[in-house]
Amino acid sequence: MSLNTVVPMLEILRLRRGPQDLPADQGVLVFWVGASIFSGILIAAPMYGFATSLFLSALDLAVLYLFVMTVLGLQGLSDRWLQTYTAMVGVSALLGLVMAVLLGLLPPDFAEGEVSAPALFAYLGLVVWLLLAFGHILQQALGLAARMTGVAIALGFIILSSVITQLALGVAGA
Repeated sequence: MSLNTVVPMLEILRLRRGPQDLPADQGVLVFWVGASIFSGILIAAPMYGFATSLFLSALDLAVLYLFVMTVLGLQGLSDRWLQTYTAMVGVSALLGLVMAVLLGLLPPDFAEGEVSAPALFAYLGLVVWLLLAFGHILQQALGLAARMTGVAIALGFIILSSVITQLALGVAGA
């Protein structure tokens, strides 16, 4: 059942479909949440260890949920939360898996804090793709005229999530 959403999720990632093309199904959401946590652990565990990477993945999902509920609620579109949240979690999971592969192929030097130029461009490309995909999802969910408005809202989420993650890491490291 949930594997049947891989193709529509890939189409959302390619900006060809929207969250409304996913089933409004809790089981589908659970599948993508699991995939997102898995990809988050793959990305963060080499730097932070398993427990912290699991915590960061769960924290990011919680922040995303609150963000989606807030932006949809402000527009009176709270009934769209399940498909919108599922789409954003799924896109995040898929791009997270790509990032995990890139980290394996082009690993940063954590000890020196250095990243090669090709790796940096690849990582930045994924961030831009994430912004475009999130912007596309938000444009569809909020009924926005311009995708760039959705991208601007998505950028707000990325900044918010980064700040909260850094705060959480500061508290965990203290």
